[in-house]
Amino acid sequence: KSNARDSLPRAHSSRMPLGARTDLADAAYVGVESYDDVVERAPPNDAVARAVSRAFDFVLVPVTIDDFSKLSVAPGAYAASPSMHSDGCLDSATWSARVVMRLSRATQRDVVMGGEEAGARRELAWAAHVGANAVTFSLDARHRAANVRYANIVSGSLGMLTHTKVWARVRVDDETLEDEDGARTSASSCETSYVEWAAFMSACEHDANVYALLEVGGGDVVHGTWRRWIGERVGAVVLRVDAFRTNARGFPVLPKETQAFIREMFTRNVQVILSDIDSSSRDFERLRCIAPRDVEGDASRVADADAHPMRLYWEYLVYLFRGIDALTEQALIEIPYRDYLQAPLQPLMDNLESVTYETFEKDASKYNQYEEAVRLALLDGVREGDDAVVMVVGAGRGPLVRASLRAANAARRNIIVYAIEKNPNAVVTLQHLAQSDEWRGKVFVCPGDMRSSNLGDVKADIIVSELLGSFGDNELSPECLDGAMWMLKEGGVSIPAEYESFVAPVTAAKLHTGAKVYKDREHMETPYVVQFHRVHRIAEPKSVWTFSHPNKQMPSNERYVTVDFETTHSATIHGFAGYFDALLYSGQSGTVRCSIHPHNHTLGPTGEPMFSWFPMYFPIREPVLARSGERIALHLWRRVDAHKMWYEWLLESPTHGPIHNVNGRSYWIGL
Repeated sequence: KSNARDSLPRAHSSRMPLGARTDLADAAYVGVESYDDVVERAPPNDAVARAVSRAFDFVLVPVTIDDFSKLSVAPGAYAASPSMHSDGCLDSATWSARVVMRLSRATQRDVVMGGEEAGARRELAWAAHVGANAVTFSLDARHRAANVRYANIVSGSLGMLTHTKVWARVRVDDETLEDEDGARTSASSCETSYVEWAAFMSACEHDANVYALLEVGGGDVVHGTWRRWIGERVGAVVLRVDAFRTNARGFPVLPKETQAFIREMFTRNVQVILSDIDSSSRDFERLRCIAPRDVEGDASRVADADAHPMRLYWEYLVYLFRGIDALTEQALIEIPYRDYLQAPLQPLMDNLESVTYETFEKDASKYNQYEEAVRLALLDGVREGDDAVVMVVGAGRGPLVRASLRAANAARRNIIVYAIEKNPNAVVTLQHLAQSDEWRGKVFVCPGDMRSSNLGDVKADIIVSELLGSFGDNELSPECLDGAMWMLKEGGVSIPAEYESFVAPVTAAKLHTGAKVYKDREHMETPYVVQFHRVHRIAEPKSVWTFSHPNKQMPSNERYVTVDFETTHSATIHGFAGYFDALLYSGQSGTVRCSIHPHNHTLGPTGEPMFSWFPMYFPIREPVLARSGERIALHLWRRVDAHKMWYEWLLESPTHGPIHNVNGRSYWIGL
């Protein structure tokens, strides 16, 4: 639901952040689930006051006063005393900012045992009535039918939960499970829990108001399995105190892999809730906490009256939070673009605006690579003292012209540059630059399309272009460069020389929701340019095709490929990521590449990753669960006709889906 809040609001009095930085959003605020609040039947206002006075920012409390007694749900029947605390005990802003509610133990037991569902519906309605930030319940890996009933209950209640999110509680660590008879089983609980979560989300039609509440207890947190949650819709993480170990000094600390998981959640703006409750226990047990008085030499640091039982655990989270590396200046600039779907450019149909050129021109890493490629090409192909012709096709406002002039100076070669540009507005900028002392007599501006420009008998030793798109060929680089090769001398050099496209299946709930929200086929069949943030690669990228220049044989630029992947852990497929790796130049003097492939992303002089191209995202209409060990098969086409280029794609396995974007009906790039 568009009105539901993505996280607990930070604009509230008496907040106690883990650190001063703002780039991690509300991850700086920690919640608490306290055994005392449950057994003492504490009203929400008392629970909030106790938590806020002792460093916490919000609470997770039961919906009902008595967590273990069934409430009356018969029509028109009311108990002698109220079953819920009064909605007047807190104002609406505090309910929204400070309170997450949990379905009562009695109600959850009813759902699990196949009893009445009216209690759960009644409690969800109360959470919606008071405007709690979220309402939660536990999915149970041992009771699949109960999870289906929860999906039915939630689906029927989403219409009223416009300001309250639904958090389905899921275990992330590998615990020892017990069946209904109390017998132990060796099944991987985190794997089983994930599969149940995926089934629950599918039953709820992947509604945008349903999130996972990840619970970490005393079991092992495994790297290969927890990373898939990066791509899921996660509301918060419940970190139980039994997830901690005791160090040599007696303080609670997290195992290394759990530390990595929590840090990663912080960087994805996910909040943590500390808990001293073993909610999986049949007896709803209190977990033992290490208090300041339990640590030798630490008892006097914090007065008992002021210390929350989980104070040391909160302090440890402060340590983890403040140890996260600060974002670079460029990363801060990119925050608004994270997981934001952008339609790819139409380079031949549209003329870029000045602000777009300006943004791309700031990418020093890209132009450093191009400069080096031109320098090496001049060293290998032009004798010192000879003149060379460099044609910059698609010159824009001149960054590649400047890079070529710097390269010629470094290589001690003389060059004449022809700047070919179809955008009449950019041509004006180039004309002004051509009158400057730096360019005068060296640079000639040629307005027009590179495929039809008339330069007479002039031929290029080197043709340079930056027509690459996020998928390599998606901005018509093959068609444009093939059309410009008639201007290249025999034996001349094209920069780039070749570029290879890659795809990988991804879990990306936020991206899928961003396309699905339009409720039409067109947006589910459009590839997008996205700065990935809450995205998980299910398998490593694989190559799909390569284009090379000069392309003397001029074969068709259409392509078709089938790509297979194998999963090492269960994960939900929301679509496919697209990347490119380009060989700008390779010769006797050296090799230069330009890439957004995850394993060899081009870096700038200060270690900043190249930002001119974000990855591509190819959505699929409906998310598909791929179980561990299953084959994922993608069919991908690149289609071209006289007027346009487009992609078509189909997921064949693990579930056979439809062909997306048939005949370019939803998305195409105009020639």
